[in-house]
Amino acid sequence: MVFTPPTVSDVPLLFPISVVVPAGTTRVIDFPTEFLGVAVNLNFTNNDGANAASYRVGYEAMNARNLPASNFRTISNTNVKQVSVTAGAGGTVLVEAQAYPIERAEIAGVVAT
Repeated sequence: MVFTPPTVSDVPLLFPISVVVPAGTTRVIDFPTEFLGVAVNLNFTNNDGANAASYRVGYEAMNARNLPASNFRTISNTNVKQVSVTAGAGGTVLVEAQAYPIERAEIAGVVAT
């Protein structure tokens, strides 16, 4: 069996994920470990009115992206396993995601045929 990544229309909003990153902190969200799934849609909202925040989609090899004050960024139709978010000194960052559950065979490392 070949794994076909889901599209937005394939994933019901049964398991929405919401994580608040406190002001002045960095939070790494690992979707397979924490939520037993992969994020197919992401929304980053910077609630700091004066300071920019940053986020990195993927692992350390990926570049960090700037999120201006009082702004948001949406990433759709993707397959994200990990994000790192650094909030500004004066406000939080809200990370919202729509997750696609990992199949039992994927957790065990077994590929069904």
